[in-house]
Amino acid sequence: MDEPVDVESVWPHTEMVLFLTGSDTCFGEPIGDVMAEVLDCEHLNGDGRHVDNDLSADTQRLPETNIERDKEIIPNSLILVHCDLIIGTKMEDYLNGTTIPKASRVVAIIDDSDHPNPGLKLNQIQRPIERASSKQDIMDEAKDYFRTICPECSGRAARTWVLSWCQGAYHRVEN
Repeated sequence: MDEPVDVESVWPHTEMVLFLTGSDTCFGEPIGDVMAEVLDCEHLNGDGRHVDNDLSADTQRLPETNIERDKEIIPNSLILVHCDLIIGTKMEDYLNGTTIPKASRVVAIIDDSDHPNPGLKLNQIQRPIERASSKQDIMDEAKDYFRTICPECSGRAARTWVLSWCQGAYHRVEN
């Protein structure tokens, strides 16, 4: 990972959306279909005013065994993770600590949980975690996140936010 030094060094920007899940489905749909749909967002696919946007994204799915490898989780600023892979795991430690940059958006997927009340357990984590109780919630969270970092929508503030996040991730990965 190269050290980001200024706004120009992180643009054009390709956002990696990380899915941590132990299942091949998400809310009854194949996980690959959900991942593809997350990327079909006006801020990424060049629709309307976003034709020349220099923001793009890709998705990556990591199995639950990769939670132990924090260097695979850190360089992702949109993390969608099944709630059962947070509660009582190393991921919970990461979220309660400083491993994952504060600017990263973490969305807990609450779907077919092994826990009787996963929301209550997630409330005990210090870091704010968004919740997705439906596929539409996932889409809404992703779209809101991409709007935040979209230079076509948020201008210089989006570029500066991405630089700041990249610097934080760099220092956590390289140190």
